[in-house]
Amino acid sequence: MSSTALSAGLEDGLRYAAENSGDRARLGQIVRAHGAPEVSALAAESFVPPNGIDDVVAYWSGFAHGVGQFLREHLGPE
Repeated sequence: MSSTALSAGLEDGLRYAAENSGDRARLGQIVRAHGAPEVSALAAESFVPPNGIDDVVAYWSGFAHGVGQFLREHLGPE
């Protein structure tokens, strides 16, 4: 797993969650997604990933973890 792709995904996931913090349902779906294709499909409505990602699985895993981190740090439980 590429640490660069993972780190980029984490940063993008944090940013995505901050920009979409009002859509807790979608953010929760991203966190609970079962794999890269599901995460990318959920985010695709309002997010375009960067070109040249060397490991898309690592990227989307990082993205989902970034969203989860944002939810834990900023929104807490409902």
